[in-house]
Amino acid sequence: MAGKTAGAAEAAAKRRGKSKKKGELTYYLAVGGCVAVVILAVFLAVTGEGGGKRGATSSKGSAKVNDAYFVKGVSSDAAVNFTAKASPFFDRWSYMDLSYGLDGVDVVGAAMIGMAGALQTCAGKEDTEGGIIPANYDVRQAQPSCAYDSVYDQGNCSSSYAIAAATSLSYRFCMSDPIQYKALRLSPQQVVSCDKKSKGCQGGGADRVWAYITRRGLYPESCVPFAGAKEAACKSDCKEDQKLKSLGHCAMSGEKNIRREVINNGPVVVMVYVKDDFLVYSSGIYSPLSASVQQFGADGQPLQQAVTVIGWGKSEGKKYWLVANSWGKGWGEEGYARIAVDTVVREGLALVGTPATAEAIEFEARQKVEQAKKADEAKKERAAREERIKEQRAKREEERRAQGDDEDLEDIDLDLDDEEDEEKEM
Repeated sequence: MAGKTAGAAEAAAKRRGKSKKKGELTYYLAVGGCVAVVILAVFLAVTGEGGGKRGATSSKGSAKVNDAYFVKGVSSDAAVNFTAKASPFFDRWSYMDLSYGLDGVDVVGAAMIGMAGALQTCAGKEDTEGGIIPANYDVRQAQPSCAYDSVYDQGNCSSSYAIAAATSLSYRFCMSDPIQYKALRLSPQQVVSCDKKSKGCQGGGADRVWAYITRRGLYPESCVPFAGAKEAACKSDCKEDQKLKSLGHCAMSGEKNIRREVINNGPVVVMVYVKDDFLVYSSGIYSPLSASVQQFGADGQPLQQAVTVIGWGKSEGKKYWLVANSWGKGWGEEGYARIAVDTVVREGLALVGTPATAEAIEFEARQKVEQAKKADEAKKERAAREERIKEQRAKREEERRAQGDDEDLEDIDLDLDDEEDEEKEM
């Protein structure tokens, strides 16, 4: 009886030991699971893969541009400066898509400005005075016959370099003669489809495109309609004389200079650095948030968007540029944006194209005549100066020779005197 009792007690102890070990294992598994969940949450928060929270890096990968949590966070952080919302243009776009749909746009000659054969500064236009510049200006209101009734939607095609140039030149032709060039729309699609020195939907130089426009000219958009992201052949049924050209282009810097150029001659092209919060900008004066992240292309270079400056303003003490973008009417303020000065706009590199109007061509011809005349006068002056130098050198040489002859005569006299002395001694 005692043996059975001892055996039963031993079995019960073993069962309690197994139960205890099983409970400890369950506890450790539960703790380990919690730790794993915390680590995963931290990883997702850092990489931005788990909801697009603020503070995410530029390598958000498959995270969506229009992520609801991200948009809400931007609006909250922006407070009264600007608002954010999901943009129809970026519907279903991930951050990975940006390196294809917005890549390849830059000012390729930025590092060589002023060098022979490279992009030049706007001679005679910078730091010039010419009347009072208003605090607020919008070319659409100032020049209603030239205003665009809609903005472009470039789609999944990095063509802002062509759109901004064509838009700027169209305005500038119209402002030169609002009757002859009323509501002019020059074709950016022609650049995308035909300019071999650009890369079509893979981007192009916002400065280099002007060389094509100067050389070949642009048809009206009715001749070569905009195709967005669709492929379009380089062809037109329009006549060659319907094209309009640029006489050339130059680079301008400085807030005051840009404003004066826009109000006097028309919109200019500038580059905007693309940050994540700019993608979901909706209204107000955009200024990048402290947590905003610059986006990069496939080559590791910062993404930039070419836009057209059509005005400026000041609100509650904050100065801004008014720009026309090409992300469709559903982005920003019906396709336009107010961007705070000294933030993401490259104000030190505005691109100015000169429309080849009859007046401008005549002015250029006069300038060439004047330049040729000045060059001829300079050539004559240089020849005269060289002749004077030649005469002066000949005179000095003659004087040196004369002085040398005198010294030789003196030597001869001395030699004769020496001979006479010798004869007397003999």
